Amino acid sequence: MSGHLHVFWDWNGTLLDDTHACVAALNSMLTKRGLATVTYDFFREYFSFPARDFYRRIGMDVPDSEWDALAFEYHEEYSRQPAELNSEAITALERVKAAGFEQSIISALRQDKLDCDVAKYGLGRYFAKVYGSDNLDGGSKLDRARELYEAVGRPRAVLIGDALHDLEVADALGIDCVLVSVGGHSFERLAAVCPTVRTLLEAVMTVDKNFASS
Repeated sequence: MSGHLHVFWDWNGTLLDDTHACVAALNSMLTKRGLATVTYDFFREYFSFPARDFYRRIGMDVPDSEWDALAFEYHEEYSRQPAELNSEAITALERVKAAGFEQSIISALRQDKLDCDVAKYGLGRYFAKVYGSDNLDGGSKLDRARELYEAVGRPRAVLIGDALHDLEVADALGIDCVLVSVGGHSFERLAAVCPTVRTLLEAVMTVDKNFASS
């Protein structure tokens, strides 16, 4: 790797391997309501941002006045599920750090929860900035991404994420994107719209090959 570059990492489903936890939390909520549960493959094929659209699809359509409570319930259920760092996360972060590039996180997760996660895994040393949202809505992170991009000086950048929304964010910022099928979306779904890799180390290699010195 050579040349100045800033790597923006998504958190949930990318650095954090938590898709099974997401599915388990949703299924607990669905079961409480007497609704059909979803499979891991169904989740990866149909989950999208904003999350509320997906909730409607699986039968949890609530009025605006009840949405905050539903989002809170999901995060309570999610917090009871096991989740760990992606097995390649540390190696991937170390390789980008060794190349001399700055790294930041841009996530739709609420800021306090994101900060706790980053501290829990001892990852703070890797990141120039850690940007989450101000709510639990599971909505777009584009506004926060714009703020992050400005805060780090609008550098040449690439976003690594596991969802179509990451590509939407990258396109809106005018930066590059590498999608990796380790989380919330299937390989086929991502590859239909963007070159996609299967592991975090492949994502870092793709950054090295295609973006680092361009």
